[in-house]
Amino acid sequence: MSTCRAPLDDGTILEWWTGEIPAAACRSVEEHLLACDGCSGRLRFVQQLAEGIGSLLRGGELPAVVVPAVVERLRRDGRRIREYSVGAGGAVQCTVSPQDDLLLARLRADLRGVARLDIVSRLDDGPERRLADLPFDSEGGELLLIPPVDVIRARPASVERFELRSVSPDGERLLGRYSFHHTPWPGPATR
Repeated sequence: MSTCRAPLDDGTILEWWTGEIPAAACRSVEEHLLACDGCSGRLRFVQQLAEGIGSLLRGGELPAVVVPAVVERLRRDGRRIREYSVGAGGAVQCTVSPQDDLLLARLRADLRGVARLDIVSRLDDGPERRLADLPFDSEGGELLLIPPVDVIRARPASVERFELRSVSPDGERLLGRYSFHHTPWPGPATR
């Protein structure tokens, strides 16, 4: 096995795997992957990792902050997604049915100029939890959050509050507060 003289960067491999690579670059990347054991090995690693994470995500077992392409892929795969979209300062009544595969919270905010985005959450009067440096859609102006569906499904009536915060060397700036008023599904809990 020879050493690759011009290894593909991880971003290019990921773009090719997700089908988001520009058409002009697709053929040369494919030719390289076919000829290069090192880069094709890295591609196999990405595929295995994605399959494992995807299995957890599709099963609603893994909390995740995702980008729009992931949501579209889940829809193409036939996942039933219950979706709630909330603007800064907003609140929503929410639930999850036995037929829902996933939940999706779209937290809308003005994300222009944001370099790092953190989310702080609190369930009822519990402790604050923070997720730092999250992927977000600055052009779409939203953070896409997929909570673990079985955890939410089993939750009693409760309120979960979120804050989106822009973090920079100058400090933090609050971008929006969001409240999700959860009510358990009123019918049978079987799937």
